[in-house]
Amino acid sequence: MFSFLCLVELALPMSQTLVDSYGRRIRKLRVSLTDQCNLRCHYCMPVDATFLNQSTYLSCQEYGEIVGELIEFGLEEVRLTGGEPLLRSNFAEIARAIGQLKLKKIGLTTNGIVLDRHLDTLRENNILDLNVSLDSLNVKTFREITHGNYLKIILRNLELAHHQGFKIKLNTVVMRGINDQEIFDLIEYAKQWDMEIRFLEIMRIGYACQQQERTFISAQELLTKIQQKYNLKPIQSALDATAFRYSTSCGGVIGFIASESQPFCGHCSRWRLSVDGTLRACLLKNEGVNIRNFSPLERQQVYWQLLGMKPYLRPPEVSHAMHQIGG
Repeated sequence: MFSFLCLVELALPMSQTLVDSYGRRIRKLRVSLTDQCNLRCHYCMPVDATFLNQSTYLSCQEYGEIVGELIEFGLEEVRLTGGEPLLRSNFAEIARAIGQLKLKKIGLTTNGIVLDRHLDTLRENNILDLNVSLDSLNVKTFREITHGNYLKIILRNLELAHHQGFKIKLNTVVMRGINDQEIFDLIEYAKQWDMEIRFLEIMRIGYACQQQERTFISAQELLTKIQQKYNLKPIQSALDATAFRYSTSCGGVIGFIASESQPFCGHCSRWRLSVDGTLRACLLKNEGVNIRNFSPLERQQVYWQLLGMKPYLRPPEVSHAMHQIGG
C-alpha cells in the first residue's frame, strides 16, 4: 500500500518535485520575518548585536510569491521564524499572505514575549503549531541566559495560548552548569500544561561556538538521566523529523534534537529563507543565493541549483549568526 507521502509525490510531475541526488525531497521551509529580537540569548547573539536595515527585508508580496512557487514544487510546510518573528511590524499581513496558500501546516517559532497580541491573527490564519523557546523556569537563570526579565510574561502567554487551543512545543537548549539541573522541572511544567518539551543540544553556530565545547550536553546523556526517573516509550516519527520523541507513563511527551551528536542531515527536507531573501539549503552552510528582486523564472532556476548545495554529511560549524537566518 502506498503511503500518503507517496501519493502526494505521484500527484506531482516528477520534474516539479524538488528531490536531490540523495533522494531527499524538499517539503519544508523555515521563513525568517526579521533578524531583530527582544532577547539576547547568549548562545544566539551578543548583547550589542547589529541588525539589517529593514529596507533589505522581503516584502509581504515577495513572501507570498516565493512560498507559492515552492508549493508548486512540492512544499508542504512552512515555519515562520526570526529573530523574533512577532516583532515584524506587518506580521499580520504576512501571516494572511502565507495563510491563504495551500499548505498542510504553518507553524511559528517564538520567544513568547508578545504572543498574546497575535493569538487572534495566528488562529485566523490557521497558524496553530507554536514552538516556544523556554530555557529556564528560574527567574535569575532565565535573565542570565536571555538578558531579559520576561519569564513571568512568557509563562502567562504560554498558558493563555494553551487555553485557546494552540498546540505548543517548548524548546529548551540545555547547557551544562547553566540550566541542566532544571530538566525535570521543565518536564513537569510541560506535562502540567499538555505541552511537548524538546531538549536541544547547543550547536556550533555563530556566537555559540565560543562556549559550545564548555557547555555541551549530548541528548544521550540527557536521555539516560531522564530514564532514571521516567519510563519512556519511543514515539514513531517521520523519517525527516528533527526530533526523536518519547512518551512517559504519566502522560508527558519528551523530544530530543541532537543536531551535534546524532545529525539527521541524510534525511533533511528543509530549506531556509532569510529575511533579506537569501535562500539556503542548510542551516550550517554560509552559502546561499539571494533571490530578492529575481523574476519567477530566475527563482525557479535557483531552486534547482540549491538542490546541489545541500550537504549529506553535517558540516562541523558555521560562522553566521543564528538570528540572521532563522533557527
